[in-house]
Amino acid sequence: MTIFIRMENLLVVLIFVGSIVYKIYSNYKEEMEKSAKRGPQRPPITKSQAPGIPGKPYQQSSVPPPIPSTTARTVQQEFVTKGNIIQDIPEEVQRVKESRKKHGKGEVEPTKETNEPIAFDLRQAVIQAAILERPYR
Repeated sequence: MTIFIRMENLLVVLIFVGSIVYKIYSNYKEEMEKSAKRGPQRPPITKSQAPGIPGKPYQQSSVPPPIPSTTARTVQQEFVTKGNIIQDIPEEVQRVKESRKKHGKGEVEPTKETNEPIAFDLRQAVIQAAILERPYR
């Protein structure tokens, strides 16, 4: 008798699992039909040649490709000196550089900080904080 009860429970479980699987499958098919209606039908792309043009197989040419020749270029560079460079710079720029050299770099003197005690009134600070944090009416 106990075996029959277990088989009965197994049968209920199998029916329940089968109904769930069927429901999932039917929902899947339904969604596929909806998506087919939503998206436009695309024709399958086929690779075909035009009927009037016969295809020729590729033939490799017997002539080897030309090899580019490298020519050695000998270009003499001008001898660069400081005088040549200065001549290329405009006069105004040269004058500004010279004036900066004469003045030199001015050193900035550090300011001396004084450590004086600061007058702080805690009572007054609390009052001011309360005034500032007051809600608007």
